[in-house]
Amino acid sequence: MSHIQCPYCSGLEGRCTPSGSGRFITECKACARVVDERRVQIHEVFVERATDTPLCIVTPDFSDNERFRVPPLDDDPFESSGFITAFSTWSLEATPLFTNTTSTVCGHLAELERVMAEYYPNGGANLAGSLNLVDMLRAYFQIVEVSSVLGLERDSSEHAIQLFRDCSTATLLRNRNIEALATAALVQASREAQEPRTLQEISVAANIPQKEIARHMKLLSDALKLSQPINSNSISVHMPRFCNLLQLNKTTQDLASHIGEVVISKSFCTRRNPISISAAAIYLACQLEDKRKTQTEICKATGLTEVTLRKVYKELLENLDDLMPKDYTPAVPPEKAFPVTT
Repeated sequence: MSHIQCPYCSGLEGRCTPSGSGRFITECKACARVVDERRVQIHEVFVERATDTPLCIVTPDFSDNERFRVPPLDDDPFESSGFITAFSTWSLEATPLFTNTTSTVCGHLAELERVMAEYYPNGGANLAGSLNLVDMLRAYFQIVEVSSVLGLERDSSEHAIQLFRDCSTATLLRNRNIEALATAALVQASREAQEPRTLQEISVAANIPQKEIARHMKLLSDALKLSQPINSNSISVHMPRFCNLLQLNKTTQDLASHIGEVVISKSFCTRRNPISISAAAIYLACQLEDKRKTQTEICKATGLTEVTLRKVYKELLENLDDLMPKDYTPAVPPEKAFPVTT
């Protein structure tokens, strides 16, 4: 077990596991995602080692005339008398050594391999062609990049990858915009995870026109037979996130949600989209609850322009009596909160 900092779930404990071809990966014990990767390589190194070999030479002590005298048989030929001179031979020899080196790299590539292995355990060999695997890689990088820009959780990204994979299995991807379909899958995944983003935000992050994303959202919805249409843009989808960004309390949030739902159900603003209605409902609720939020703050949180906010806000004021809940007592009387209603 090793101590790491998981970039996905902020876990502090990891485990090392082998991953084939001499590689080891560190997985987070909390979410099982790959944090880093260690590559072990074997190197053969030749080093020069000095060897010292003794060489002994026996020098006889008798005269040259007696050099060739045959010794008696009873004499031991290996114990001849004389002087013994010892020399040493010193040389350098190349000796091989085998060493291991380890390099640690970021685990993004190993994490990609893990995700691909879940969907294509045989490397995509059993598919009709390699196009599906290429499309999966394109969708993977698109989803990861857009998720990073929008600050979405890693679980939403993985769920979006699974949605794209299911859609690619249910329908043909030929002549389809892979990046737009992957972005549409991310829209659905973020909404299921209760962290929705507006179509405008996603369009800017993905650099894809909103109409193109909306068209592929319908394609994804039809292919997966989603019970709730993926392009539904109701008040309940975005209102909680807008209120959280503005740090509104529960009373103000409930009032804004009620106002927005009444506007939709009674068709008070038929020419307005739910996002602009949500922004105007929040501004109206803040005035009634004495939670001073400027139009600039609300527009920054909702991505709306101040001109549009003021127009929708004036339309809501025309039906103010119908918008407030029964037996509701505002913190600020309407005549004080809205001195000018025209």
